[in-house]
Amino acid sequence: MGPEVVVDITPHVAQTAAEPAGERSPLPETRRLLVVCAHPFDATVTLGGVIAAFADAGTAVQVICLTHDQCAAAEGGRRPVRAAELLRAAGLLGAREATLLEHRAAQLQWNPPEVLAAELRSVAGPVDGVLTIDASAPDSHPDLVRAMRAARRVAARLRCPLYSWVPRTWGTDDPPANVLAVDCDRAKQRAAIACLDAPRADDPCAARTGTDEPRDYLTVL
Repeated sequence: MGPEVVVDITPHVAQTAAEPAGERSPLPETRRLLVVCAHPFDATVTLGGVIAAFADAGTAVQVICLTHDQCAAAEGGRRPVRAAELLRAAGLLGAREATLLEHRAAQLQWNPPEVLAAELRSVAGPVDGVLTIDASAPDSHPDLVRAMRAARRVAARLRCPLYSWVPRTWGTDDPPANVLAVDCDRAKQRAAIACLDAPRADDPCAARTGTDEPRDYLTVL
């Protein structure tokens, strides 16, 4: 049997007025976006700016985190705490739904991507876009690799685009032609980050917690 859902939440978020055209980079028109994260803090530290940008554009965003804690040895008592943290963070980012699964962090590599993809499809509603973190680099965390591969299978099954967050690795002001720049509300993202335990200092995501870069970047896979 696969892991059961720990918590399924629907934050009630006040809608804000649309910003004047031209103040933000255009986002792909998406009615409902599924965000696939390996860990809860991935949804805030890395993807929080993009989640908020889609939500501000009117997209209904659903976040699914595959693991309930960043520590493999976490006790069951941590789950309600993590769920409450995720609830508040998701609401601040504008996500309409968030689901926390029971996998333990640092153990996703033992789950075949097709099994994780089936779990995601069983929880996700109808979507026309999927968002995850690019984990194609050789030194990517195994949990992120599994999450990306599962997200790729979900997008392929649903025949919808897969948007992948990528770090900035180019030295020019403008990104390469195949990369989409997304203007981000960092104040909103920082507020969501503060709801969750920060990544460990040796975690690759730790470098993202203090970012002042105004934009994040996506590729379409």
